Amino acid sequence: MSWEELSALSTFGTLVVIAASAIAAVIQLRHMRSGNQISATLGLFDKWAGPEARRLQTYVFSGEVEKKLEDPAYRAGLMRMPIDRIAYPEVAYIDFWESLGSLFKLRYVEEEAFMESGGFTAIMAWQRMMPVIAIIRRGRGPSAYDNFEYTVSRAIMWEAKYPDTFPKDAPRLPVIDPYPEDAPHAP
Repeated sequence: MSWEELSALSTFGTLVVIAASAIAAVIQLRHMRSGNQISATLGLFDKWAGPEARRLQTYVFSGEVEKKLEDPAYRAGLMRMPIDRIAYPEVAYIDFWESLGSLFKLRYVEEEAFMESGGFTAIMAWQRMMPVIAIIRRGRGPSAYDNFEYTVSRAIMWEAKYPDTFPKDAPRLPVIDPYPEDAPHAP
């Protein structure tokens, strides 16, 4: 075998080793990204389930915000910058959704990981907080809380695309209502 042939084989061998290393690196990066996404998603779920988040959710969905919005002075406070998140806890709740939307938009968290369990809640939260966001946008413009809006937009599309997320290859279990008399009756 000549030196030229040996050199060509050596070059080809080096190419194979470099290609295999590149493939291994790509696989490792995918695993690291998945690990980071799992970590971020778990962090979001921890924050979502924490006592402060539960308190804010109860406040937002209790109807108290709607009562407060009847007061013009309260509405005016929503237009002052910076907004006092102690006096206006609904804004702290909106901030959570804004942060979550930013993570979705930048693809730091996979939508699927959240939308299965949180998409519908995002839609309900948007419906409740829309009057607050409208007031804030009077002074800050349409980009205020646009990441929250993006999250809800994606959630609406998700709900339309996946109305039933139960796996098709698994049997449904019977659910027996022990209190059928409590069920609302159709008119």
